[in-house]
Amino acid sequence: MRRITAAVEAPAVRATSSDAGPLALLPLPNVRRLSGLQTEGAVCVWCGASLVPHTARDLGARPGPDGVTIFPRGCAGCVRATASDVYRIHVAACSTCLRNQPCTDRQALCRLASEGAP
Repeated sequence: MRRITAAVEAPAVRATSSDAGPLALLPLPNVRRLSGLQTEGAVCVWCGASLVPHTARDLGARPGPDGVTIFPRGCAGCVRATASDVYRIHVAACSTCLRNQPCTDRQALCRLASEGAP
């Protein structure tokens, strides 16, 4: 089972690839504690579930420990849950959203939280 606090409290490690799109907004757990299978994208970075191409969400290439690039992926359920957590934090802190003017990040996070896909 994934730990929401680990994903929310960990420093945000943003994707370096534009291919990840809105998924780049999702922070990873502490990358130093991820297994090799998690950094390679074979299993979900949050819950460790095995992934297959049609169920995996590519989170984009990201910087890993010791300057090595990692290629994490997540399952749809964890992407949805993490996006929901980040959405709640975002809308409470974003100056644009606080003025009741939704920003593009808010819209992307809302879509991810609702669908689990970009």
